[in-house]
Order: sequence, then C-alpha cells, then structure tokens
Amino acid sequence: MSVSKRLLWIFTACIALMATQPQASGENLAIADGFRAIFNGKDLTGWYGLNPHSVDKLEGEKKDLNLASQRAEFSKYWTIDNGELVNDGHGPYATTEEEFGDIELLIEYKTVAGADSGIYLRGTPQVQIWDWNQIFDPKKPTRKPHLGSGGLFNNTPGSHGRDPLELADRPFGQWNEFRIRQIGDRTWVWLNDKAVVENAVMENFWDRSKSLPERGPIMLQTHGGEIRWRNLFVREIGKEEAEQILTSARNQQRSNLAESLTLHASFDQQLDADFATGDKTCYVGGGNNLVSAMQTEDVVLTPGEGRFGGALHFRKKNPVRPLYKDGGTIGYNDKNWTRTVSVWLKLDPDKDLEPGYCDPVQIVGNSTDQGFIFLEWSKDETPRFFRYAIRPLKSIWNPTNVGWDEIAVDKRPMVQVAGAPFSRDTWTHAVFTLENINDKTKPASGRLYLNGKLQGTIENWDLTFGWQSDAAQLVLGAAYVGYLDDLAVFDRAITDSEVDYLYKLENGVGSLR
Repeated sequence: MSVSKRLLWIFTACIALMATQPQASGENLAIADGFRAIFNGKDLTGWYGLNPHSVDKLEGEKKDLNLASQRAEFSKYWTIDNGELVNDGHGPYATTEEEFGDIELLIEYKTVAGADSGIYLRGTPQVQIWDWNQIFDPKKPTRKPHLGSGGLFNNTPGSHGRDPLELADRPFGQWNEFRIRQIGDRTWVWLNDKAVVENAVMENFWDRSKSLPERGPIMLQTHGGEIRWRNLFVREIGKEEAEQILTSARNQQRSNLAESLTLHASFDQQLDADFATGDKTCYVGGGNNLVSAMQTEDVVLTPGEGRFGGALHFRKKNPVRPLYKDGGTIGYNDKNWTRTVSVWLKLDPDKDLEPGYCDPVQIVGNSTDQGFIFLEWSKDETPRFFRYAIRPLKSIWNPTNVGWDEIAVDKRPMVQVAGAPFSRDTWTHAVFTLENINDKTKPASGRLYLNGKLQGTIENWDLTFGWQSDAAQLVLGAAYVGYLDDLAVFDRAITDSEVDYLYKLENGVGSLR
C-alpha cells in the first residue's frame, strides 16, 4: 500500500472513530496497524511552543522565563484551520508534550515559496523541508535546496543522508507525504513514496560526540513562510522489531558491500590480492617494466601482526612500491569514475616517518599532471597533518605552477586532519571515496573517513582527469614506514553506514566473500 493510500485509510478510520466514539479533547485515537494520532485536528492539545536554539545557551531564571514566554505565545503563531495545523512562518516550533523513542512517523505538509522548515526527531534537527525551486548558491556550498527535501540537513556536510537521494518534492499547492522511521540513531525517510534517506546516522546536533538521546519530542520547525500540517500519526517500534530491522539493514549492507568489492588484499600469505575482478598480481616497477612483486628486506609480510591475520610492513623509507593494475579493479574511465578504497594502518607518524611527504596509498595514472590521488602525511609540521587529496588536471588546481605546499590549505582539493588517531599500538581504519570524477553532469566529490567517522569532503571542484584509460594503478608505500593491512576497493562510493560497518567487521573484508 502506498504512503498516500495508507494515510487516506488511516485518516478515514480516525474520522470514523471520532464520529462514533465521543472522546476527550486530545485523547489518543487507537488506529489500526498500531498508529495513533498525535494531533487531534481541533486544537493545540498535546503541543507547546519551543525554539530550542533560543534557550540552548541560557541558564537559570533567564532560561525559565524564555521557556514560559514561548509557551505563552505559541497560539499566536499556530492555529487550526480545516483540521490542519497551520503556522505563519514565525514563532516557536510546535513541540509534542510527549516524548518518543523508536518510532515510525506519518505526516503530511504543504508549504509556500521561500519557506524553510523541518521535523525534529527526539528534539534534534532535522528532516529538512526546502523550497526546492531555489537556485544553488556557490557562496553557500553546503546549502542545497535544489536537491529537494527529506535530507538530514544538520548532519556533517558530505555525510550520508545529509542530502536526499533524489528529488521527490511535489509542486507548491500540493500536499507532500513523509514516512519517517527512527531506530536508535538510524534514520530512514520516504517522501511521496520515494526513499530519500536510507539507514543514515542522525547526528546529535547538540553534542556531536554523543549519540541521539533515547527519547525526545517531535518538533515542527517554522521559518520564513506559511506551512500546513495534517494527518500526524505515530507508531512505536518495540525492541524486537527494532532489532529485526537493524539486523536486516546490516545484512543488506553486507550483501551490497560484497557485490561491490573489486579487490581485496589480506597480506596474510602473499602480496598478490586474495580477490580481484581484474588482475590479482601485485607488481613493482613502472611503465611497461612491471614485474611481480617480491618481499625485500624493507618490505615484508608479517604473519600474525596485522589487524586481521598478517600485514604488510614497510620497515624503512625505500624505493619499493607494491602496486595493483587496473583491468577493471580500479575502474578508471573518462565518463564517471566512482570508487572507494579501504585500508588499515599502524604507525606513529611523528616517530616512524622520515622527513618529506609520505603517501601510504596513491592512485596514479600515466602523468601526475593529468591527475593524482593520495593519502599523505605532511612533510615539515610536528605533529604532522594527515590528508586526502584529489588533484585533477594541473591547470585546474595549480594554474600558476607553484609548489603543493605553497598553496593555501583551503585552496587545495583535499581534506586535512590535525591530530589523526594513528599510533604504534592500535590500528587505524582509513577510507576514501571518489564520486562522479570526470562527469560533467553531476557534482564530483571525495570523502575521507577515519575509524568509521567522516573527517571531511572534497567538493565544489572541477575534478576532471586526463589519464589514459588503461593507465590507472593503486600504489602502496611511497616513503611510508609502518604497517598496512586489509586493503580493499569497491566499485562505488560507499555510504557512511557502510563505512561504519566495514570498520566494525570482526574478521575484516575477507569475511564478505
């Protein structure tokens, strides 16, 4: 049954119950399928006014006075019209007196041009509602109303779920239907029967170091223009059902990752990849002079010392750089190149690395002037910065032909991390993505994750490369000193949730196969 038909059925049932069973104002209506109304269509019972941003920094009496004032002025800005909850674009947000944990929420809204609204879950912003006709402003690169409503706008820019998977908004004057599922900190959003957010972590806006609170109110934001709400229904999700949904989502993630895997090198017994959709061979050399890689005194396999089994150990800075050819594994092309690389590293950068840049992982082509991708540690700073860079054609990122370190940090196509969590005692998981490289019709980007957490995004760059189609290589250990394990490549830009799943895999990528 579609969301539209489902809402119509529920609303019809609700009206029938109201007509045949006299009820006290605001009493919850027992609706089939476990849903119940949280707005009675007659008055504001069960709701109060609160803009949490206006009291977030207040304490004591000032906070109490502000909260009381917002409750008092609530009915000034929120009214009932034809069974609809209406706001004029001003005032505090409509907030449920009741608090909710794991739920499924059904809700309809209709808004006007220029308005900006959203739905807070557990008192946390937010499932975003945009005027999707707005033109993207490059001066505000993280604000993307043209992509449509439903995304988790207050998540970290570039993270999975922040922007909707597709534009699903209806034209102004028509009602839009949300179905929202919240389990723990995981969020799913369907807008007008289209999935726009799937299994995304909703960040705790109030303290990003913590997960969402276990319970909190539903809040309807108001900002900039009239918005109307109707057919507000909630269904609580019990622990057993919640675990079933999360287990199903994890199993789906596992299946999706397994299908997307193009290369895996465990380094348990060999330098060659354990699995590859192309050539498994690990090579050394350059150009047409590639030969099968062999262990050396400085580049060795270390059984039992890896994150999972064995590892590849670069004992000191040396010219040996193991690599894997493309042949479909890396998938470089001049139309739309999208990939993810995952690797585990163990070292103390400030104690183990020698002077100069250090790149544990690179993707190179026939010329670094035509494109160059790398993880690196900076060469001079103490402590060193860790970086992920996507350098397109040199004419794009370096038109004045100056040194890489001479360009201001915010003018380089890279993510820079200070205080990255590398050490000799623990393994660190690094993942980087490439998305829509060379595609002139879609925004190109790249993301860096450490230990399952997004560190930053490379976006709003022209990421056009000029490599020959068969020249791409995945290269390891350029001036690197330390351990490397469980190298994997996937044929798409995997999501935040999938990165987290990889990070928590007990037996590494090999268990996906």
